[in-house]
Amino acid sequence: MYYSIKILRVGLLAAIGAGLLLSGCATTSPNAAFRQALPKDQRLDANDTADVKIEAAEGIFIDEYEKQRLARNILGKIDMQKLQNPDSSGKREYEIAVLLTRYEKGNAFARFMLVGLGQIHIDAKASVFLLPERVKVSEFDIDKTFAWGGAYGGLTTIEDVEHGFAEGVAQAVTSAKE
Repeated sequence: MYYSIKILRVGLLAAIGAGLLLSGCATTSPNAAFRQALPKDQRLDANDTADVKIEAAEGIFIDEYEKQRLARNILGKIDMQKLQNPDSSGKREYEIAVLLTRYEKGNAFARFMLVGLGQIHIDAKASVFLLPERVKVSEFDIDKTFAWGGAYGGLTTIEDVEHGFAEGVAQAVTSAKE
């Protein structure tokens, strides 16, 4: 009896630890790899407005409603994060152009069966333009991959991963991690 209770406790602790370890993995934000660094005076701040445009590179298949969902998600994250930056130079308008170079929903069953199979990928090249002249002020690559297995992997969707991807884009244009 003593050993079965001890095994139950160890199993419960292992399950709790695994749950804590896995929580948020699909929604963690990736870091941007800047090709043209965002000048500090060009980061989006509380008074700025942004428009997000999502396009797909040749050979990348994504439905129009998915593009719109991803654009709304990125814009929502930007709107939240830019509030951390006080107004520095009046109201400015930006366009965030995101070119998806990889958009794979993966396979939930494969992820459920084995870690690393059926991965979800979102890779993109993003450009930040100052409007109305449409002057490019920054350019970066950003990639998000999800490969966990088991029940967590099987239940995670592309929409879950989009949240982390959107957070990473928002952090890049607002410099929220500084």
